[in-house]
Amino acid sequence: MNNETYAIKITPMSNFEINNFPNIYFNEVYSLSKFLNNNFIQKLICSFHDYDNLYLVTKFYDGGIGGNLGHIWNETQIQFLSACLIQIFKSLRKEKLIHRDIHYWNLMLDEKRYIILIDFHMAIQYDNKNDSKENSIVSPSFCAPEIINGLSYDYNSDYYRLGVMIYRNLLGQYPNVIRDKNNLTDVSINYDISKNFSYPCIDFINKLMISDKKNRIGFSNIDELKNHDFFKNFNWNELNSWKMKSPFKRKKRKKRNLCKIFKNITKRIFLNNKFYKNKTFRNIFLTYNKINKNMIDKIYVSLKYKKLNREK
Repeated sequence: MNNETYAIKITPMSNFEINNFPNIYFNEVYSLSKFLNNNFIQKLICSFHDYDNLYLVTKFYDGGIGGNLGHIWNETQIQFLSACLIQIFKSLRKEKLIHRDIHYWNLMLDEKRYIILIDFHMAIQYDNKNDSKENSIVSPSFCAPEIINGLSYDYNSDYYRLGVMIYRNLLGQYPNVIRDKNNLTDVSINYDISKNFSYPCIDFINKLMISDKKNRIGFSNIDELKNHDFFKNFNWNELNSWKMKSPFKRKKRKKRNLCKIFKNITKRIFLNNKFYKNKTFRNIFLTYNKINKNMIDKIYVSLKYKKLNREK
């Protein structure tokens, strides 16, 4: 189990139907399982379910970008945040995934205060720029115009969300107030009022928020983001080797999300209940997760041990 702390997300199974897969919660397991060795994405330990709930066990991160919203970010912080997100975008694109819900509260800080992306329940598979994808407006203040307008979208709808986060932090408002979806316009930061920031920094932000997705930076090739002048002297090798010092401070969260429900987990885990005898159900579920009973037992014992120690 190492010395890491683990969190468990518990989702009721009451609305799940065996003939209605993939469900968005199983989709989260499926998506995270693609990034087991990726340091920029939430670490999945395992997942399992009993009759009542789906359990998603992940590494626990006790600090988030949301705790750094009390002040305007400096250029070093914007560059570091953007660089981490670019590495995340590259990983998502490699696996043909669009996250669709990138915003402050889904970006955590690990023990070295590097940016970690969590919450993949709205992620969607994407294969072709000509394919129209189902529109799901999540956190509308961060949504790209094409999603708000019900148009087809691709990977760089996630890039737009990065621009919105920085814009909101610097100016204290969202670039578009979603009242009339037919009245969404290009937004940009005026270079004259941004004296504390370089031209490449502001230019990078503005290119992220171009309303026409085909003209937005990264549409043709994600390396357009990495090759922008804003990162001209940035040391990508130092970032990827985890040697770069993070400019963010970590504001610790209460560990209220840690698992406090232990009873029945080992007695009714998926491998031991009657659903496992259902060949169709078993094949569907195991497609979404390489479940390991020994790992589940270890996690249960560890969490139970911590709980008993707290109660002494």
